[in-house]
Amino acid sequence: MNTGRNNTRRSRNIGTAKQGHGQNNKFEIPSHFSYREPKFYFEDLKNYRSVARIIKGYLITFLIEETRSDCVHACTIDDITHVLQNVPAADLEDLPLIILRQPKRKEEILNPVWARYIYHAEIDKHSGSAICLDTMDVSQPTRWSKSLSPDLQDELERLRKDGHSIETTKRHHVVFSTPESVRETQLYRSLLHELGHHVDRTRDLTAFETKTSKDKEVFAHRYAEDLAKRLTGKGVLPFERIFDTESLDADKLRVEDFAVTGL
Repeated sequence: MNTGRNNTRRSRNIGTAKQGHGQNNKFEIPSHFSYREPKFYFEDLKNYRSVARIIKGYLITFLIEETRSDCVHACTIDDITHVLQNVPAADLEDLPLIILRQPKRKEEILNPVWARYIYHAEIDKHSGSAICLDTMDVSQPTRWSKSLSPDLQDELERLRKDGHSIETTKRHHVVFSTPESVRETQLYRSLLHELGHHVDRTRDLTAFETKTSKDKEVFAHRYAEDLAKRLTGKGVLPFERIFDTESLDADKLRVEDFAVTGL
């Protein structure tokens, strides 16, 4: 049970591996924290729009940042809403924000992540726990060291199953992504994985705080894997991308932030 105590605000661990975010993400950069300017880099959204949805009785606000010309949001709001409409309602409690974010170029180089769970985000008038999905520049492959831990080896195989193409050179595993494979990873795995972190934390905050980052990752991965299996068994997953220009127009969103050839 959540005690109501908010001891995470301004914690240097927010959005980092110590917090337990991410699904075996390979790189990390520090949260740019200053007591004079208490904002983390993933809270610094530019040119974004907000869209509200009622999902399983909860008001969830989507914050959608405009993309660069070489990036798009692989998952639409309707995609994410469809998935969340089929998860246990209690798991969405105290999760007011979903953020679709355009990372800076430096972040893409140093810290390319599919998603992150944020204990407590503060973005203008919006605040609370959040799941954040980053855009990916699929024109640029990512390189993984050939010296991988067993967990990262498993993740590499998951990426292969998601449709990412992987080539192995003398020094690296080179991962080539497409909008389709990014959507597969983010929508069917990362979104559920980060929701697992949220569930783990809100069920018992005290116990969560004593867990190691590895234990947090184990719980979130198991949660995502079990839920994905149940949703697949029910025929909820997989499904065709929901790209509705009328819906985007009604929400005053830019079509070019979501328009992908082939998706």
